[in-house]
Formats: sequence, C-alpha cells, structure tokens
Amino acid sequence: MASLEEIREIRLKKLKLLEEAGMDCFPSKVPRDMCLRDTKANFEAFEKANKEVNVAGRVMAIRGQGAIIFAVLDDGKDKLQAVFKKDDMPEDLFKLFTDGVDVGDFVSVTGPLFVTQRGEQSILAKKWTMASKSLAPLPEKWHGLQDIDERFRKRYLDFIMNPELRDLFFKKAKFWEVTRRILKEEGFLEVETPTLETTTGGAEATPFKTHHNDFDLDVYLRISIGELWQKRLMAGGFQRTFEIGRAYRNEGSSPDHLQEFTNFEFYAAWMDYNQGMALSEKMMKAVAEEVFGKTEFTTRGHTFDLKNEWKKLDYVTTVREMTGIDVLAASEDEMKAKLKELKVKFDGENKERLTDTLWKYCRKQISGPAWLINHPKLVSPLSKAKKDNPLLTERFQLILAGAEVCNGFSELNDPVDQKQRFDLQNKLIEAGDSEAMMPDHEFVEMLEHGMPPACGFAYGDRLFAFFVDKTAREIQMFPLMRPKDQEVAKVKEGKIAVALIDESLNLKDWEKLNTAAHLAASLGAHVGRSLLMQDKISTKDGNKINLNIQHAIMMKNVASQKELLSVLQEAKAAGLEVEEFTREMISTTNDKKVIAATLQKNYDEIERLGILIFGPKSVVEGLTKDFKLA
Repeated sequence: MASLEEIREIRLKKLKLLEEAGMDCFPSKVPRDMCLRDTKANFEAFEKANKEVNVAGRVMAIRGQGAIIFAVLDDGKDKLQAVFKKDDMPEDLFKLFTDGVDVGDFVSVTGPLFVTQRGEQSILAKKWTMASKSLAPLPEKWHGLQDIDERFRKRYLDFIMNPELRDLFFKKAKFWEVTRRILKEEGFLEVETPTLETTTGGAEATPFKTHHNDFDLDVYLRISIGELWQKRLMAGGFQRTFEIGRAYRNEGSSPDHLQEFTNFEFYAAWMDYNQGMALSEKMMKAVAEEVFGKTEFTTRGHTFDLKNEWKKLDYVTTVREMTGIDVLAASEDEMKAKLKELKVKFDGENKERLTDTLWKYCRKQISGPAWLINHPKLVSPLSKAKKDNPLLTERFQLILAGAEVCNGFSELNDPVDQKQRFDLQNKLIEAGDSEAMMPDHEFVEMLEHGMPPACGFAYGDRLFAFFVDKTAREIQMFPLMRPKDQEVAKVKEGKIAVALIDESLNLKDWEKLNTAAHLAASLGAHVGRSLLMQDKISTKDGNKINLNIQHAIMMKNVASQKELLSVLQEAKAAGLEVEEFTREMISTTNDKKVIAATLQKNYDEIERLGILIFGPKSVVEGLTKDFKLA
C-alpha cells in the first residue's frame, strides 16, 4: 500500500498533467446551474426536454474502465452518478478524466440527464472541467477515521465520509432557529451582552482569565449568557430579552463537559417560576416536534416522552427518600458518611458541594420528564427565596435521562438578600472554592435602584445532545483539540482500561474475577497487538518474559444495571472501545447457546455482570470518575 507521501506525489504528477493540457485545476468559477438536490428534483423535466445541465460536486467513487467510466458526485446536499463514455466526448478530454481525476477531486460536468438500464438517475458527460484538484486521499470508505481524536481534528473528513453527521448539524441549526422564532413570537427581544467581564456571574464555574492590554485589566470570558446584564436591561425597561451565544468554562474535559458551548437564556419581567415552567415546557415540546418530528427519545440508557406529564419533584424530599438524608438539617459529617456508604466520590468539603453531590446521585435514577423544584438556597445563589420557607428557592430544572438539561428561576431582586448571598459566595472563594460565584457589587447597586419581579430560564447544547443521544463533544462542529505539533512538557496522554462491575448483583468473588478476566481477554482479542509496547522483555540471564499491555487497567463498582447501561451507551457514543460480559456468558462456555439466548432479548434487557471501557485516559476517567474502586 502506498504511503500518504507517495500518493501525494502521484497526484502532483496528475495535477501537472492536467495543467499542461491547459486545464485550470483551481478556477474561481466553474459551470454549475444548481445544486444536485434541485437537479434531481427537476430531473424528469430536464430529461424530457433533453436539455444539457451543468452540475458540480466532489468525486466520491470511480468505477469502470476502457470506454465507459462511472463516477459518483456529491455536493453535500445530494449525490448524482456521472457517466463518461469515450464516444460521447472529445477523446482527449475523456483520457484526461481517466488519467487525471482521483476520488476526492471536485469536478464540473456538462451533459443531458438520463436513467440507466439499472434505473439510476445519471448525467451523461459531454464535457467536464476540474473545480479543485485534491492532493491528499479521502479515508477508506468502510473504515474511515478510526481514531476519535483524528476524527475531531480532521472534522471536514468526518463530514465527507459520514453524511448523517452533516444532517446532525442541520438539525442543530434548526434547533436554534425554532428556539429563536418561538421567543420572538412570545415578545422577547434578542440582545447581545458582553463576553468579556470583570467578574463572572450567572453560574458556578471556573472561568478563563485573560488580559485587556489597553485598560491594563484582567478580565474573564463569561460563564453564562449575560444573566446579570439582561437583568440590568430589565431594570432599564426592557421587559423580555433573550440571547443565544457561547459560554466558556475552564474546567475538565469529558464527552459531556466542554470548555466552550452554546446556550441561551431569557429573562421576562412580571413572570414567576410557575409561569416560566409553563412557557419553557411549551417551548421544548415545540422544538422537539418541529426539529425531530417526535416527542419520545432514548438516550443515556433512559427513555422519556415529552408528551407525558412533567411531574414536579421536591429537591429535599427526593434526596431524603432516595438517601435518607435531609440536606437542610444534616451536618457535613453526616453527608460525607452517607456518600461514603453509597460509594459516591465527592469533591469539596463544604455543605453546598456535599448537597449537590447527594442530588447528583439521586438524579441518575430519574428518566423524566420531571421538573425539579424547591432547591435549597445554598445551591441557588441567584434565585428568589420561597416565602413559606426561606431556606428554599423558586427554582426549576428539567430532568431528562438522569441529568438536568435546563435551568430557571424566579429571579432574586432583593438587593439586601443578594448582597448576603454574594458575601457567602465570597467566603467560599476565600476557602478555595474555584467554582463559587464572584460577587458583583455593581449588580447589587442596580438592584437597589429597583428591578421588577422576573423569571429567567436557560437551555443549550446539552438539551440538543440528549435529544440526539450524542455527547456534548460530538455535537460541536470543531471541538477544541491540542495541536499535533505543539510541544508540551507533558508526556503524551496514554490510554486506560476501566472494568465496571455491577455490585447490585452481589456477585461472588470468583464471579467478579471471572468477569474481569473475560473482559480483559475480550479487549486483547478485539484491539490486539497495539496494546503492547513490545512482545517480550529479557531477564539478565537471557530468558524471555511476555510483556503485559502498556496501559493501566482499573476495576470499579457501579450501583445498578441502569447505571451500567447508561455509562456503556455514553462510552459507545464517545467512540471508545467497549467490552461486555453478560449473564449468558458466565452461565455457559458454549458460544452457540450464548448466541441463541442473546437473540431472545432486546439490548436493554441483557443483564451485564460488567463492562470494560478502553480509550484516552482523560475521556475514560471523565466517564467513570464517580465510581469507587472495587
């Protein structure tokens, strides 16, 4: 097989051949009447009129030889077969095509439309010209780009080889178009607010920091879509505003956590959180129906239907029922003890972080749709306190597939209360909490001038990702990647294998070891020798020892089949290598029996004793960070 450099040299020779024949291989314009989709829509009329048309596209396949050549053109909207017959065009032009054109080239073809004997709509080439000569080959059709990092790094190739991926981004564009249209129909004004701020507000997250040279001032990239700015607009007389834009959070990467993503936020004066819930539910149902043509979705191991009743779940009651902990009354030590008992990893020692971690444990078991309400004030620093219980707030979040996918509040407009909450957040910052919200004293001053009662609401890329059952990384056209040629002090990131065992099955020790052993063996069988740095190592006296794989293998526990299936599907969506060990596999060593038994069940009915996930260390650790070592 020729190397990439050898292929490039061959194509450079073809380029020279075409240029010497007088063909411009990189023209500013080529004959093209319309896109291929419109050409095919008007095919019968053009064919009947025997009218020559001009089409253009990328050559995706070439077959045939001798006097007839078939080429498939793709312009990103549709495909069309072009037929090149030696007797139907100048001989030199036919020879130039056969000698000079490669898969990947862009060409313009002129000729009449016709239907082949096999019934395929085609264009009979009378003449052609190069639109853009490709010097590098496309990925091989059936294997494409196997390395997930390479797919994201060379996203354009991913789009070429996977038309369904292009469709995903057309849907994403429509997702935001429908969102924008509904908001405008509801009387909201689209606004633009600063992305550079002296203090970040509207969320709890670590910001990116940069420097404004002219002002000699450190500033931050925003972590929300202008929450504190839009509230200033309400104080200034704008009653309903919204913004769709990019937010930036300088935190760890995982398939579902990115440093840059699209969100939207609206703010409506004279609306409380109950009215906000009603409007938001109406919006999201309309978006789902218009963009996807359905309301039922399956994602992350859960299935939900937006047409069902959106139940309301009380935050404190739900956590108490699922863990036995009253987050309002429990001490930090009691919370930590419960989290350790549940084998849930927790970051941070303060009550705010512990409360949030307990809730995260609970939410994974909820498919939804359900509104989470009555959040503790401690975890909601910008929402209005409830009159009947000042420890709780008028906040609402939609729960889908075990996660919060949007957020809303009756907005806090009491300047005294807001200052007290900012003071509390400042103490958290001083104690080392990098995600606590920065106090904004100018915002408090605005509130002292008066802001009307209001509701705020937000959703974004995360909601779209759940609708299409993709990771947040997959729905970014160009996710941030470390440049290949960048010199870094760190050793290149390795890979890691993590075996997850379902502890709810109460497996015996031999069953756990058997599961882990089979998962590791399956990984070796499917991934092969690339796991090895070298086959053998030598002892001092010249004897050989087989070297084990170069990557770390860890073993962790998960709490349930639902949790196991959820992380399994996330890992597959992220393009990781995944091995599965099922009940049938431990019950018999007869493969035919395993195959027959598996055929009797749907995928989500399979009982898995464990799974193994293998891939880039940061991605695998991001997916499995909440699970305890076995």
